[in-house]
Amino acid sequence: MLKAYRNGRIIVLTTHYMDEADVLGDRIGIMNQGKIVCLGTSLFLKKRFGVGYNLTLAKKTSRVDSQEIIDHLESKLGTDIKKLSDISTEITF
Repeated sequence: MLKAYRNGRIIVLTTHYMDEADVLGDRIGIMNQGKIVCLGTSLFLKKRFGVGYNLTLAKKTSRVDSQEIIDHLESKLGTDIKKLSDISTEITF
């Protein structure tokens, strides 16, 4: 609804979810202790401060070979991916 009605309007939205701000905001301000400490477009903020995206996958069982998943992701996304955790049936990049 917000995306449909935002043309020609200024909308101030507060959220704790960066993905929501990314989709809805033309400019995003980040606050710390009640003060705006950074302001810019989503792309600017990601280039300046962002660390990328996290992808979490649920494996059918803990015995699934994680290397096959890594190889597949590298073939699709490149070798910049980094495995953050591989615990039981959940693997995070």
